[in-house]
Amino acid sequence: MRELPRPTPQPPHRRLARGAYWRLLALVFRWGKAPFSKIWGRLEPRAEWPGHDAHWDSLEAYGRWLRSHVRWKPDRLGGLIDVFPSRETIAAQFKSKGVFEDDCDGLAYFSGQNLIQFADDPNKITLVTVVLDPYTFKEKPLLYAAHVIVAFPYRGKWRIISNDALYPDEFDSFAEAVQLNPYCRDHPVLWAEARDRDLHLYAADADLRALERKLEDVWRKKQDLPFTA
Repeated sequence: MRELPRPTPQPPHRRLARGAYWRLLALVFRWGKAPFSKIWGRLEPRAEWPGHDAHWDSLEAYGRWLRSHVRWKPDRLGGLIDVFPSRETIAAQFKSKGVFEDDCDGLAYFSGQNLIQFADDPNKITLVTVVLDPYTFKEKPLLYAAHVIVAFPYRGKWRIISNDALYPDEFDSFAEAVQLNPYCRDHPVLWAEARDRDLHLYAADADLRALERKLEDVWRKKQDLPFTA
């Protein structure tokens, strides 16, 4: 079991500010984002999923396709409007532009839908919202410290997709994949929330190992239920 980094030592007032920062974001992500996303999605153009005719023979082929067919762009109004898309609003973009553009959460949701054919267990395809230690970023910490990635098991290891990048790194556990992937490894995770590919809440915790244990309990229960795509 690999050791995970801890938050950086800081003076008391900076620790207090950091604690308030991640707790505020946790409240917004937990109670506000998903319900607001459903409302906002009704105002967006919609089309039948998937809106493109691409097929992929392997996970690596999907990763190559991803780099040229999705684009990261910042949230509306500098992040004040931060929502998850729906399958139908994604399809509408492909129909009109041939590409899908969104922030990290939208790109994570998109890949979550497409990984069903590759993941060892589709129930373990997990959209992970992380709040990272802002004091470890040299610039624009409020832009980069909150991020959404996709974690999924593939051939007995855990893999990560971040925005348009399928990282080649393989990890032995969910917690290690979330913390030690190239985006997060230099920035300790202060808090993480895990949802399934359809945005249903799995669990959240400030300790990745504790979150992993919660998820293992959830996944064991889901093994007894029929899988639905």
